Amino acid sequence: MLGAGFGGATCAKELIKRLPKGSEVVVLDRNNYTLYYPLLVEAGVGTLEPRHVTVPFRAQVPQADFRMAEITGLDTQRKQVDFRIVGGETGSLRYDHLVFSLGSVTKVPDNILGLREYGYELKSLMDAIALRDRGIRLLELANTIEDAAKRRELLTLVVVGANFTGIELAGEYHAFLHDAARRYPNIKKSDIRTVVLEFGNRVLGGTTESLAKWCVETLTKRGVEIRTQDTITEVGEDFAQTKGGERVRTHTVVWAAGIAPHPLIESFGLPTNERGYIDCERDLRVKGLEGVWAIGDSAYVPPKEGDKPYAATAQNATREGPLAARNIAATLAGEATKEFNFSPLGNFAAIGHKKAAAEMFGRELKGFLGWVMYRGAYLVKMPTLKLKLRLIGDWIGELLIPHEPVQVGVHESERFGAPGDAEKESKTIPHAYVK
Repeated sequence: MLGAGFGGATCAKELIKRLPKGSEVVVLDRNNYTLYYPLLVEAGVGTLEPRHVTVPFRAQVPQADFRMAEITGLDTQRKQVDFRIVGGETGSLRYDHLVFSLGSVTKVPDNILGLREYGYELKSLMDAIALRDRGIRLLELANTIEDAAKRRELLTLVVVGANFTGIELAGEYHAFLHDAARRYPNIKKSDIRTVVLEFGNRVLGGTTESLAKWCVETLTKRGVEIRTQDTITEVGEDFAQTKGGERVRTHTVVWAAGIAPHPLIESFGLPTNERGYIDCERDLRVKGLEGVWAIGDSAYVPPKEGDKPYAATAQNATREGPLAARNIAATLAGEATKEFNFSPLGNFAAIGHKKAAAEMFGRELKGFLGWVMYRGAYLVKMPTLKLKLRLIGDWIGELLIPHEPVQVGVHESERFGAPGDAEKESKTIPHAYVK
């Protein structure tokens, strides 16, 4: 098993149940946890303790042989995987069946000048915490500045992409900045600006039009600017140029406009579709390779006739994982495999201030009730009782004793693979404004 995300964890768990006695399930991943991505924004703004959205892999599948390692090579003819473990030592494993569950990376277009140098992403826990630390640092800086235009420039957030990640980030981060600003006597609500740009003609393309409309109306009332059929063409240290012609003065641009296949897929020469995702049969086998399977964000599984293409979501991965395990067990037993069919159970978009848009089993809830359904659904999905109790504790604690706006101490995550450190951040925050 390559990858310990949602798909890899559920697949490994099911394999343990179904494989013949004496079988060995080995899982390789550079991290020893599954990142609970749907709650990443909440962890970033401080509603949740950050470590409570990382689920230890060993706690989920204690019977598996987990190895914290990076994949360095693959030979499908010899059925061998090469890897490098923590500390730099290398090793190799022979496999009978191999499952790719590598997830995805942020898709960063090369034609947007300055995006890699000055843009941020939200793909890891470090990304989320770094954005929170940055927001507080900018609040501290803005609080020392008399010029209202300069304060507004510092406290302007531009989010590019208005699907679930973009809308949730805009809503929660905007609410976080407004709540935190109460501690800063020189900052006014009008100093805080959030702009959401969506290249398509509507936000939240994965949910119903009525829920998307409610999110837009609610966020607009709070002062969030949402523009469709617009994006950015250039990012600088203190601006974002939009396709519509506006030069938005800002120091924080977050790119949430799509994902790309994991780079290892291309380096291993696996069969892919035109977008670079692993090309699979309907039963999750990788086309043309014996004993190789793919699930989750890395895989392209053709939908059944009449269905839309399957989205790269945690829901999808947690359904593909168990099916891949059952199909591997069926193959070993000489039985027929089953095809993958997916119908989403629901969608959620939390937008701050204890409000969310929720769709589940065909029922829609908005506002506080949607927020309750959203939290309840993710609480049920959390894999262990201990982690469920920690989530409940965090949520109750936030209701009773809200967090103070204080930095966690993370200066800056790596920007799309470029080295990041405290010195680099000091260059991107204009200390010259301080008088």
